[in-house]
Amino acid sequence: MTASINLRRPFIVLLDCFAILAAFVFAFLLRFDFSLGTNHFNVILQTTPIVVTSFLLCGGVFSLYRGIYYFSSFSDLINITKAAAAGGLISAAIIMFIRAGQFPRSVLLLHPILSFMGICGIRFSIRLVKTRLRMRGITSGDWRNVLIVGAGDLGESLLRQINKTPELGYNLIGLIDDDREKWGMSVHGHKVLGGCSSLKTILAENDIDVIIIAIASQRGQLLRSIVDILKDVNPRPELKIAPALDEMLQTHSNKMSLRQVKPSDLLNRSEIKLDEPAIARLIERKCVLISGAGGTIGAELCRQALKFQPEKLILLENHATSLFYRDEEFKKKARGTAIVSILGDVRDQSLLERVFTKHKPEIVLHAAAHKHVHQLEFNIPEGILNNILGTYYLAQTASKHQTENFLLISTDKAVRPSNVMGATKQAAEQIVRHFAKNSNTCFTAVRFGNVLGSSGSVLKIFQEQISSGGPITVTDARATRYFMTVEESVGLILQAISMAKGGEIFVLKMGTPVRIIDMAQNLVLLSGLEVGKDIEIKITGLKQGEKLDEELMEDPAGVTDSTHSDIFLLGSDAQSDPNFEKRILDLEILCRGTDEKAILKKLAGLVPTFTAANAHNI
Repeated sequence: MTASINLRRPFIVLLDCFAILAAFVFAFLLRFDFSLGTNHFNVILQTTPIVVTSFLLCGGVFSLYRGIYYFSSFSDLINITKAAAAGGLISAAIIMFIRAGQFPRSVLLLHPILSFMGICGIRFSIRLVKTRLRMRGITSGDWRNVLIVGAGDLGESLLRQINKTPELGYNLIGLIDDDREKWGMSVHGHKVLGGCSSLKTILAENDIDVIIIAIASQRGQLLRSIVDILKDVNPRPELKIAPALDEMLQTHSNKMSLRQVKPSDLLNRSEIKLDEPAIARLIERKCVLISGAGGTIGAELCRQALKFQPEKLILLENHATSLFYRDEEFKKKARGTAIVSILGDVRDQSLLERVFTKHKPEIVLHAAAHKHVHQLEFNIPEGILNNILGTYYLAQTASKHQTENFLLISTDKAVRPSNVMGATKQAAEQIVRHFAKNSNTCFTAVRFGNVLGSSGSVLKIFQEQISSGGPITVTDARATRYFMTVEESVGLILQAISMAKGGEIFVLKMGTPVRIIDMAQNLVLLSGLEVGKDIEIKITGLKQGEKLDEELMEDPAGVTDSTHSDIFLLGSDAQSDPNFEKRILDLEILCRGTDEKAILKKLAGLVPTFTAANAHNI
């Protein structure tokens, strides 16, 4: 490889010498109307070494011979301009000093311009020849017709990459953009054909194989409208997304690798901006304990917390296999943070005491919980013991050891709960507020909706059902849910705890609720299939404890804005209950027995807004 590069550079220098010399001679020809005498040739011979040397030296100074010539860009054009101008000035100064009054000045003006054109032409020719050679290997049947959605910066970058990478086999038909001022204009020779409203017409008039979305942010509504249009198109073009710069940085790649559209792309969410210095001040050089570290939320909490370089990260998880893989993952990403993996349960008081005594965690992020609504309807004691008693014991131990911050991960199902899972999470919120009033530790909770793609989520179930040929089961065609990506939710969780004063319940702004049946239909389409033809959708009816729609807050009037635009602050007029801890422990005693009717009655007493699905048992 080195030998090859060393041979190319002298060859380019030689070509530039030829271009400079040819430009010098051509400047004389233009000056003297293409009629040169012997004296003119003598002058050319005498001054050529000065001209060529000056230009080559300036070319070296301005890095003309350090680049890869096939990738010549606008910055290279600027450098060629500088080299030509500087070379022209230096050679003109020397020639006028040596041959004052005996040299045609117009030649000194023409020569840098012609040299610039010649040197640019060499590099353009190299790029053109290499592109043509690469295109020769692509047969006519390999080309795919492409339409780019978005004629902004990302669309222009994608277009440049397509133009210089012919082996992709992309034949660009044009671009569309909703900015009317761009309609009819061209980007690198390709026309902006109209807006998204023109998409149906464009698809009808052109055989489009691939549609590429080249919009960096807030593309959810646009994607959903395109997906709706594609439902009626046959054959259906493949839908791809050009990643924005932040996505490329997250994947540690500087290449614009197109990817398939993901369900998260269909969420109509704006970009979330975090106050990372505030989060860093909270976490940096601290000992952080994360319960449920093997789950979707817990693992992402670990990943994002590691970015702020805590002194120690304690992974508390009761699932051995999950803990094993998380331990392996986070030790590779630690960058100086000590990773401590502890296999155990938040209900084990002696274990918690040992962990807090030995490691003295300063921040506790409590993500351990049973979360499956339908499952807990038939495992009531286990749900209460894990979600309520586990939270109580962890909070009690954190308060005893004067941990600085304790944060509970809650859920929208805690609002006017119609199921055991929601009731246990509201009780957990009560535990947090109780300790906030009776402890030096800063206790707080964060409430949000469904995490897209988490284990056991509706998205995962749909994907499994599609891969097995269907049918997709939807409980009710009217059912809606709030969705957020795990990365977004965890980023805002860390932001919330950095703002906490104690006793707050923060509510994440979840955007617009999504109909479950729409998600199922879009997922089928994104899989390249057709609803009703390839995959059936079956309505099964709401399961026990499920709601048609979820809520994020009991009373919107009691909600205020926080210091972050994507986080609400939930107020509370709840009074301190001196018997609260006794009621929690009484509930534990009942759960050790067999009377589920008594357990549900006690839970309903603790959570007055709880309406049990099997209320006849209370």
